[in-house]
Amino acid sequence: MKYTKVKDSGKRQSFKTGSVRDLSDGKGRYDLLPTRALRRLAEHYENGAKKYGDRNWEKGQPLSRMLDSAMRHLFKALEGQKDEDHFTACAWNVLGIIEIQERIEANLLPKELDNLPKLKK
Repeated sequence: MKYTKVKDSGKRQSFKTGSVRDLSDGKGRYDLLPTRALRRLAEHYENGAKKYGDRNWEKGQPLSRMLDSAMRHLFKALEGQKDEDHFTACAWNVLGIIEIQERIEANLLPKELDNLPKLKK
């Protein structure tokens, strides 16, 4: 697909040099992401791909299973267990939940995967 236009909010930020850019508000601050933590996360994805194959998790898993794994890894980390990078494994599962929720919302994965308990107010 070839793009012939640059998205434009119509709002500009001016710099002392005279340069201008579209405002970045609401687009996320990727420059604030924690690079060391993301490196550890990338290594966890690599290790998982070696064990299960590339992008296996993207096929979808019940969210309750991922939440259970996240919580188990969190408690192992809090117990001081060092046999795995448990905080990173916890983060991997939580990010997986978020991504699968997004894919369910976009109708890319079945709604049945969202089997988390719904707490009433």
